[in-house]
Amino acid sequence: MITLTTLAALALNTSTVAPREPVYDDAAAVPVPQPQTRRVALIVGANDGGPGRVKLRYAGSDAKALSRVLADVGGIDRRDAFVLIDPNPTQFLDGFRWAQDRVARARAAGERVQFLFYYSGHADDRGVHLGTSQIDYPKLRGLIHAVDAQVRLGMLDSCSSGAFVRLKGGKMRPPLSTGDANIQGHAFLTSSSAEEAAQESDRIGGSYFTHYLVSGLRGAADVNRDRRVTLHEAYRFAFDETLKGTETTLGRAQHPVYDIQLVGTGDLVMTDLRETSATLDIHSSIGGRVYVRDAEGRLAAELYKGVGAGAVSLALEPGRYSIVIDDGQKMWRGSVDVRPGVQNEVTRAELSPVGAEATTMRGEAAPIDPSQYRVLPVQLGLVYPVTTNKIEKTQKVINKFSLNFILGRAAVIDGIELSAGGNWVDEKVRGVQLSAGANYVGGDVHGFQSTAGVNIVRGSLHGVQGAAGLNSVGGDASGVQAAAGVNVARGNLRGVQAAAGVNVVGGHMRGIQAAAGVNWARSISGIQIAPVTATRDVSGAQIGVIDVAAGKVRGAQVGVINYADEADAQVGVLNITRKGGIYADIWTSDVAALNLAVKFRAKYTYSFLAIGLHPAGEGRGFMSGVGFGGHIPIKRRFYLDIDLGTYWAQPQFRFRSNPSLLNTLRLMFGWQENRRFAVWGGPTLNLDIDFEGGRQRMGYGWVVARAPIDPHEIRIWPGFVLGVSL
Repeated sequence: MITLTTLAALALNTSTVAPREPVYDDAAAVPVPQPQTRRVALIVGANDGGPGRVKLRYAGSDAKALSRVLADVGGIDRRDAFVLIDPNPTQFLDGFRWAQDRVARARAAGERVQFLFYYSGHADDRGVHLGTSQIDYPKLRGLIHAVDAQVRLGMLDSCSSGAFVRLKGGKMRPPLSTGDANIQGHAFLTSSSAEEAAQESDRIGGSYFTHYLVSGLRGAADVNRDRRVTLHEAYRFAFDETLKGTETTLGRAQHPVYDIQLVGTGDLVMTDLRETSATLDIHSSIGGRVYVRDAEGRLAAELYKGVGAGAVSLALEPGRYSIVIDDGQKMWRGSVDVRPGVQNEVTRAELSPVGAEATTMRGEAAPIDPSQYRVLPVQLGLVYPVTTNKIEKTQKVINKFSLNFILGRAAVIDGIELSAGGNWVDEKVRGVQLSAGANYVGGDVHGFQSTAGVNIVRGSLHGVQGAAGLNSVGGDASGVQAAAGVNVARGNLRGVQAAAGVNVVGGHMRGIQAAAGVNWARSISGIQIAPVTATRDVSGAQIGVIDVAAGKVRGAQVGVINYADEADAQVGVLNITRKGGIYADIWTSDVAALNLAVKFRAKYTYSFLAIGLHPAGEGRGFMSGVGFGGHIPIKRRFYLDIDLGTYWAQPQFRFRSNPSLLNTLRLMFGWQENRRFAVWGGPTLNLDIDFEGGRQRMGYGWVVARAPIDPHEIRIWPGFVLGVSL
């Protein structure tokens, strides 16, 4: 129980702890989606992470934003929501005691209860931080599980919060219905993986994850348009939007993760828009990124909506809102008064086009201050400082044309620079820089840089960089890097990187990376082509002999050996994904009574190595082979697999005789009982090339067509397979 002293402290110390926010009058409180289910929430925002950590700006406002949406459309009564802002450890633990007491009273009254815990603030891979104190993840999990609710929901928006769910392996089970009397378990969502930072933004006035989670709960995540947002819809929306919003930030991309272990059927409804009194409908004719801001300029919701995708309903508090639409070509703006009890809708006709704001692009060269520079149109030099640029003693020199026999130097090249040896530019190049030895630029390059030796750009590159040796860019690159040796871009790269040796991108690569040796990028949207390709995340394709992705592949890996944490498709001999797993297939067929295969599965493809044995009769023999196939989910537990396998067969166990080459096309329908057990079977079509001719094929012997090609024989027949996956 919470002591009277602590309650008094919580109520009086409003600068650090908000007493049971949000406070709304009873008329504004929304009833729970199902009368028999009650929700209790403990919501914590902690801006202060202790000495050595930057104080956050929006952890408290994140907590309040979530509490508002849960009160508006999440079925949480104002008396059942407790919001703590910058609590100390005693107040934090008292919050859990309050929740335990609240839930116990509801359970004693015969009510079903769901408990929701939310934390926004500083954390590391060991626990969450409350000022100078830390609550370890095992203790935090214990506190959540000690609340005796049928369903416990935990949400953490903090750095390295993925370590919280990594403590205990969990997997996605079917979400549950709030009306199912037998549902039990927990669902934990975190804003980032165990190795990533959780970021907040001044533009959105909060953290990325909570901002998109709240937008989703207000209706942006309602994919099926039934005016209810489920746990799955909310998580999927928050994941996709958080990843998109952070891909190009300094903190790098965030990947929210989950641990969901729930038993039941149906969907766990998080918010119900049918019960709210004020909604805003975004008409189906509107498409693009939608920004909704309240009268004070705060971003209330943000989402991407396709044209013609159907209207999107957002549950908002009554008031005046401004709407901005970015359709990728134009910006549109409008405003609307959201009133309770009426249909509030924004259509294309109510929006007006607006001009884009004049800005300076990051990476765009800054204008030159004429007072600091002198333009010498032509520069001739033998070796620096024996150059015509030395006639200027006080100002920096800009050259339009520069010819250097051994080495020249200038502050800025705004034209063409040639050298039989090397070129040295202190600040920037706009134009063309050519040399036989080396080119060095201390700032940015906008144009073309080529050498037989080494190109080095300390700033950004916008254009083309070609070298027989090394190309290096210290910042971002937009354009083409081509080298016979090595290409390095320490920042992001948009364009093409081609090398006979090695390509390296320290940031995100958008385009094509091709090498005769090795490609490496932190992440890539496009194509990697090389004998060895390595990255963290891929949106596109990796093509090589060995392809490695430490994260997720949204696309395909094509190679001899492919590895990824998770992949949509892998085409190769040895394909391994950590999440897809490795399976053992055991089956019988018309060719071999006993078959065993090791199957390597991606999301939609798989490969396998197999052996088969038919122990007795005229069709006895042994075979071994490889295969590749596609996996097509049909319903939750039913699927269709199509694959082609090629086997080296030895009829009659005569290993010294010529073998036969068996090609089998299989069409298999399967039923997946759980992750580690499936039953499958179906018809096959077989083509066998017997290199000796005249022998009975392996298995049960029937053949529908023969084609003798002396001394060989081709045989075709239909068959069957029936097996299990373990």
